[in-house]
Amino acid sequence: MTKNPRKRKDDYDWQAVIDGNRIGITNVIDGIRRGEVDELELEKLNNFVQFSLALMQLSGPTKWAQAKMNAELMHYIKSNVS
Repeated sequence: MTKNPRKRKDDYDWQAVIDGNRIGITNVIDGIRRGEVDELELEKLNNFVQFSLALMQLSGPTKWAQAKMNAELMHYIKSNVS
């Protein structure tokens, strides 16, 4: 029996959450760089960072190292494509 290669609907929904968080975080950081700090958005960023640290502790060093490498690769690709 072969698996269906198409992604499930919840895979797309999860990707939308990831993309939304990435856009939101990038906007907050860009605002900080411009000196336009929105306290509510800054608090959301703080909560996200705390959540990420908790996830880091749960994931362990191997998965975290892989995620870090993936993030660095995405940053490299983004900065060289633009």
